[in-house]
Amino acid sequence: MGIELRNVCYKIDDHKVINDLSFVIKERKITFIVGESGCGKSILLSLINGDDDLIDGEIITSVRAKIGFLRQNPEERFFCNTIYEEMTFVLKKKRIKNYEKRILEALEIVGLDENYLGRSPFEISKGEQKKVALAILLALNPNILLLDSPFSNLDFTSKKKLVKLLRMMKLKYGKTIIIASNDTDMALELADEVICLKNGSLAFIGNKFDLFTNNKLLKENNITKPKLINFSDFVKVSKGINIGYRDDISDLMKDIYRFVK
Repeated sequence: MGIELRNVCYKIDDHKVINDLSFVIKERKITFIVGESGCGKSILLSLINGDDDLIDGEIITSVRAKIGFLRQNPEERFFCNTIYEEMTFVLKKKRIKNYEKRILEALEIVGLDENYLGRSPFEISKGEQKKVALAILLALNPNILLLDSPFSNLDFTSKKKLVKLLRMMKLKYGKTIIIASNDTDMALELADEVICLKNGSLAFIGNKFDLFTNNKLLKENNITKPKLINFSDFVKVSKGINIGYRDDISDLMKDIYRFVK
């Protein structure tokens, strides 16, 4: 089972910020939540994590589900002098056995070596801080990963490494991954399904191509069209060649080669 939302509502200061959401997030898939700033993406992740009480409705997960939450600014929660202390504090608090092994394995997965353990979490880059926070999350081995803006402050190479990591988490380890992000290029590349929120309400749920190729929906919800979709549209309009839509640049280039061959 994935995650089921039934008529979920939530208020902040008597203002309804999540309004009657009902849908199912599929198990062992990568689901992106998109929408303009303030639409409720981060709040929805917090509600799934169980941070706040709903005013109405329910969120249903498997009784065996373990949820891990990578927040938008994870560095704000660091407080130890070294990365080693930061990681061991969390794992000891959760009573994780063999945490030393888990720490090294998690660091390797996110592309950091053990030399980072002695460094201060406050003296590394924003991207590295995000990797440390993700390593802590992975060391806890949750079934469900909630990631809030995980691609922000990452350079191109780091983004690609994170894409590869998330795919591995889904395919090899069967994780259910839910990502709140306005990075539609990453959503196009990674998502199995896309949810779009507008003012806390459901504006769209379904196939990513059905959303990202629909100019009307994109405009109504103030969503940026992914670059690959833009490129395909440009080729169609300027050259009269309908190469179709792809979520991977390599596949798109192969299609172009077939047309010009």
